[in-house]
Amino acid sequence: MIVAIQGAPGSFSDGAARQLAGPGAWILSCATFDELFAAVASGQAERGVVPVHNTIAGPVYDNAERAQAFVVAGRIWYPVRQCLIARDATDVASLRLVASHPVALRQCTRFFEMHPRCTAMPVNDTGSGVRDLMRGDLAVDAVIGSAVAARLYGATILIEGVDNAADNTTEFVLISANGRSRFGT
Repeated sequence: MIVAIQGAPGSFSDGAARQLAGPGAWILSCATFDELFAAVASGQAERGVVPVHNTIAGPVYDNAERAQAFVVAGRIWYPVRQCLIARDATDVASLRLVASHPVALRQCTRFFEMHPRCTAMPVNDTGSGVRDLMRGDLAVDAVIGSAVAARLYGATILIEGVDNAADNTTEFVLISANGRSRFGT
């Protein structure tokens, strides 16, 4: 089964998709939510995994509304543990530019309050942020993302748990263009 996500391997959408769709799923990484929804609507992907709500940041764009045009075949509240990630064991005090997905940045506002010299920079997703940092394609000092992304791309975790709350979770829905919903939506 082909499952579309917004994000690169190592993103939280990637992790949620692997749990929802199972280990046999082939993940189709899309750069935007528009591409994800189009891939499912066109049949390029049989399913899509879409974040709809985060316990810290609230709604994830208008994804819940957009997902209503599809059949919801599954749901998961996926635990999110945001990590501060860099190329090497960089001193946190020397950081100036920190990138992440806009929703992830909203989950980590206390980090930026505690580190006022750091400026937040939005990127497409947490996984591609870490990947691009390690490739040298992203001119930032660090990225906020998952421990999985750090391991996948050979990065160093400077701080685990930079999110505002330890019980940070995101609700993801598994959508399809046809079939019956197990949830009545």
